[in-house]
Amino acid sequence: MSSENAPRTTPAPTPTPLRARLTEAGRSGRAELLEELTPAARQGLHRVAGDRPLEELVVLTAAAALVLRAAEDATEPVLAVAGPRGTTVCPVPTPEDAALRDLVLAVDTALRRADAPAADDPALPFALLLRSDRLPPVPYAETALVVSLRQTSDGGRALHAAFDTRRLDAWWAAVVLRSLVTVLAAFGEPGTACADVELSAPDDRAQVARWERAGFVPEPSAGTLLEPVLERMRTTPDAVAVIDRDEPVSYAELAAGAETVARRLVEAGVRPGDRVATALPKSTAAVTVILGILRAAAAYVPLDPGLPPERLRFILDDAACAAVVTGDPGPLAGSPVPVLTADALTGATATGAPADLPAPPGPDDLAYVIYTSGSTGTPKGVAVRHSAIAGYLAWKRRYHALDAETRLVQVPSFSFDSSVSDLFSVLGAGGTLLLLPESDRLVPQRVGNLVRRHRATHITLVPSLYRVLLEALAAPGCLRLVTVAGEACPAELVAHHFRQLPGVRLVNEYGPTENSVGATAYDCTDEPRHGFPVGRPIDTTVLEVLDERGRPLPPGFPGEINLAGPALAEGYVNDPDLTERLFVKAPRLPGGRRYRTGDRGWWTPAGVEFLGRGDSQVKIRGHRVELGDVEAGLCSLPGVASAVAVAAPGADGSLVLVGFLDGDADPDEVRAQARRILPGHMVPARVERLDGMPLTRNGKVDRAALARRSEELLRGPAPQDAHESSLPGAQEATDAPDAQASADGLAPQASADGPAAPAGAGDPAPDAAAGGLATRVAGLFAEVLGVSAVGPQDDFFDLGGHSLAAALLIVELENRFGLQVELDDFFDEPTVAAVCRAAAAARS
Repeated sequence: MSSENAPRTTPAPTPTPLRARLTEAGRSGRAELLEELTPAARQGLHRVAGDRPLEELVVLTAAAALVLRAAEDATEPVLAVAGPRGTTVCPVPTPEDAALRDLVLAVDTALRRADAPAADDPALPFALLLRSDRLPPVPYAETALVVSLRQTSDGGRALHAAFDTRRLDAWWAAVVLRSLVTVLAAFGEPGTACADVELSAPDDRAQVARWERAGFVPEPSAGTLLEPVLERMRTTPDAVAVIDRDEPVSYAELAAGAETVARRLVEAGVRPGDRVATALPKSTAAVTVILGILRAAAAYVPLDPGLPPERLRFILDDAACAAVVTGDPGPLAGSPVPVLTADALTGATATGAPADLPAPPGPDDLAYVIYTSGSTGTPKGVAVRHSAIAGYLAWKRRYHALDAETRLVQVPSFSFDSSVSDLFSVLGAGGTLLLLPESDRLVPQRVGNLVRRHRATHITLVPSLYRVLLEALAAPGCLRLVTVAGEACPAELVAHHFRQLPGVRLVNEYGPTENSVGATAYDCTDEPRHGFPVGRPIDTTVLEVLDERGRPLPPGFPGEINLAGPALAEGYVNDPDLTERLFVKAPRLPGGRRYRTGDRGWWTPAGVEFLGRGDSQVKIRGHRVELGDVEAGLCSLPGVASAVAVAAPGADGSLVLVGFLDGDADPDEVRAQARRILPGHMVPARVERLDGMPLTRNGKVDRAALARRSEELLRGPAPQDAHESSLPGAQEATDAPDAQASADGLAPQASADGPAAPAGAGDPAPDAAAGGLATRVAGLFAEVLGVSAVGPQDDFFDLGGHSLAAALLIVELENRFGLQVELDDFFDEPTVAAVCRAAAAARS
């Protein structure tokens, strides 16, 4: 091993009482001391490990060794007592083991007598070895951390840690060692329970307390969404506020339009405090309507006009909207609220005297309600007051250096909370919004052209979309800042950014809708990392990483991210129980409440690192999706007795939904019907029918087995028929059985949209002259979809493709083969044959 990869050691200050106990254990190897010490060591290291499953933990003394290793069956911990020649295994249903089961789900405890190092060996009379498969992967490293009892100059013993520098940072090893000392020392006190022991050493507690309030401003100035925008309308009326399809609109024109909308809303009966929904495509008219709603002292409820009508009507009713503004009233026929058109509100014609406007909204008034996926099968509305969002926007204008020269490409739908940030941070700074039409969002060339034509300086988008657009955004050379948010940012995307845009800031932001868009920010660098943090909390936020008892955790310990401060939303519309459960009382924190995000994370010196969800919520192409919402939608369809939704990595590494059904419904029909009742991002890319759901020994649905099956579906190999599964027993001619799938107990009857194109997968190319191109195009289809083969007439979307995957395919068709395909045309006919016909037509 080279010197740079050699293990490093770090000492831990060891309190005198603990030192005496460790010294005695190391010298004598007495069994009773071992039995006294190892439960503390075991519990301590398992708490230290947190979400990192332990592969093996070994405790050595001069006379005995304790080996702990993760069980294959995650149900019962066992104690194995072993002599030199054999092992006896028996259950240990003690409270201690029950607590251990709750913490790590599965642990085998084995006590075996063995040959041990000599008692006078200064390096290994007592050692703790921790291995973890959740640490950065290094295939040739077997042991990440060794904690050993070493002899000191005065003849005593003290703890040291040796750690693999390829897998662990020095700060993390030091924190682990300090925490282990804290836990072991606490067990010297009579009656101490492991769950009651504070994991943080005093210095670490103090450091985390500083990080939790890194940028917090105790008394931010109260304000509203509207105030800074109205100020810019007064002071810079001739400046360009919005550019929509190359049509500029000044601040004066925007102000006049918003006032007209506000007066007509008042005439229609809208009162201060009412909620008014918008179901409009992205446009200057939509911006004008939103500003008009706010100027009427009402709150706006932005809706995606492409949502299924049933979902739109549910939200309108749930939010108790006074009206809904749309461009096309057709989908809202039978709406429970009055339907107004944008043309009627913004048009020049008016009847009668204009209505008087109420006073503008105040900080305590409701600003907007944004609906997200709900775990019960219906969307949930998050209500945000003006004062909560105003503080975040003030921070953003400072941190992102927004000013009158700012030209921001507005990417997300207005139904996303990140659109609130885009609209009001830029208009409040006197800058210009460059509205990116929804039809152009996935076409790199069009986005690049927009950036080039208007010399865009800023853009915010989800990492999965940035991956598709990055090279197109690099070409113009005018961007100053790219912000990624909405999902985890992979390290390889950061590296690609700095290769293509070396002088452009890249900010990774994190924050749920319940915390008024943003909670943390991190300025990325080109320094290689295993994962990129989301940063430290911003002005409006206090952030804590808490254990299961609500106690702050030291750096490097995974827990639940909790947020507090004036940016917290009011709660959920019409759901006081959920509001009370997630917005919990916290008298010691600013505002007296904290929001339990359900997100997992840990502190690092660079800030908080996001580790995923602790529940069934996932992010699909930047959309928050509750798997329960998907399952409820599937279960509402005819012939579906029960359904389970799973998110698994697709071909590009991003999450893809897979649905499993129990019942007699046809999977193809289920997907078709699901498109009518669920938003597109919530429709499973694969649906498979099972003869009963796989169950764990406790009788619960075995989601781990379904996750493994999902990955199999997404990676292939392909079945020969659209409704055949590659699992054993489903088809007589199936090749060698899949032992893992068989063990999972899955017995599928049908697989819709399997991983390979079934219909015509081996058919000849439609045109012999274009056969070579067709083969290459089909190969690219298969690569993007993560399937083994695609036939000429197979539908890209029926094989599990989605809009981002289609955009990536279009980019690669041009990069590899010089084929320019319009995304709209591809949506109309998403097949290999159609792409080849378009190529032939272009050549002729």
